Amino acid sequence: MNHNVPQALITVERFWLGLILFLMIAGILTIERLLDAPSSAFLIMVAMVAYGLVIGLANAQQRRRLAKLPPIEETAAETYEWPYVSVVIPAHDEGVVIADTVVNMLALDYPTFELWVIDDRSRDNTRQVLDALQAKLDDRRLHVVSRPENAIPGKSAVLNDALELVKGDLILVMDADGRVDADFLKQLVPVMRDEQVAAVQARKVIANHRANPLTRCQAIEYMMDAQVQDGRDTIRGAVELRGNGQLVKREALESVDGWTDESITDDLDLSTKLHLAGWDIRFMPNVTTHEQGVIKFYNLLRQRRRWAEGSLKRYLAYGLNIVASSRISKRAQLDMILYFLQFIFPLWLFFDLLMQGGEWAVLGAAQHWRSSLMVLPVFGLFLWGTNFVSMLRFDKDTHWPKAVGESLLTTLFLIVVWIPVVLWITFKVMFRPDQGATNWGKTPRTEVYLAQMRE
Repeated sequence: MNHNVPQALITVERFWLGLILFLMIAGILTIERLLDAPSSAFLIMVAMVAYGLVIGLANAQQRRRLAKLPPIEETAAETYEWPYVSVVIPAHDEGVVIADTVVNMLALDYPTFELWVIDDRSRDNTRQVLDALQAKLDDRRLHVVSRPENAIPGKSAVLNDALELVKGDLILVMDADGRVDADFLKQLVPVMRDEQVAAVQARKVIANHRANPLTRCQAIEYMMDAQVQDGRDTIRGAVELRGNGQLVKREALESVDGWTDESITDDLDLSTKLHLAGWDIRFMPNVTTHEQGVIKFYNLLRQRRRWAEGSLKRYLAYGLNIVASSRISKRAQLDMILYFLQFIFPLWLFFDLLMQGGEWAVLGAAQHWRSSLMVLPVFGLFLWGTNFVSMLRFDKDTHWPKAVGESLLTTLFLIVVWIPVVLWITFKVMFRPDQGATNWGKTPRTEVYLAQMRE
């Protein structure tokens, strides 16, 4: 079942995206008339690399400084009043994985928590599996709810429904294939004692990274994302939630009216709303949650199209507020603007090369073609370096010769997937209004993944 997004919202998104494209083309024409060299796309790439280097160096410096400090004694469990936590697992056609996930969550070493599994009208045996498991375990902490057929579909709407049911001061959102260690909550919860912190995100890890080269690339991509998010955390920038393994204060959720039902990327949309409301989000690189990587390339493209569309739409929805808000910190504000370059860059490069080609066809020469052609190789080198460093940091079983090749493969994977996806999503948002519907758009789970998770 699809839930149609209001036409007015689609119109607003198109207007802002059209304005961005117009300003982009105008910027290319203006910059390249004012400068002899390099091309405007090269300058955008330099800005992205500089941004990445700043947060990377800041993070490295902080880790070196912290390593020199004496260990800090943790608050003893008997003297700390652990807040009540509600663990929420939205589930749609998750019969393959849901039982193991529930067992894993109930094994958490935490004194006061409840577990809610919200079945969103699954067409497989999800509800039957949950009913059988509930009868077998007979655990009062476990609650299972099925949503009615006429409910708004999608994870965001499920989480809003769950917020009305749960009683925890903190809400832990887990995916149906998520796996964590027993001390997961005890490592995350203390971060929430800071009154300015609305949420904390654990580092996501691909569990089936040995399945094939595609899942290996995803695993390294997640390491790179963790490196970036940890850098953003270091400068107290706009750290983003990642959906699986995110702990959020109820107070913070209520201050921004919960999740946005129409959003197809609940985590990114909520992250932006929290930052705009003046809240802080933290990232914990040493606390992990495992999930399944996508095994087939077609399913991966569907997933990345969805991620790109949701992320682009939240910038279109909140862009003016990001620039003009007085509640968001200046660091987070600048961080969000620079992070948006990951969407501007493919579009800018596309139009820049298009104009260079047109200039060459008409005049027989193009002024900035050399620097334009250098953009992808130089940016690819930066991506490779980031992947390489991330692997050495987070994958303790990888030695540097192996990391060289695998980080290069992941760099090619990111360029081949991300640039076409951004271009396609831009076209989709602008010219396909019939695609304004929310649904789950989930990727399939596999039994092979379960076997690897149990190892």
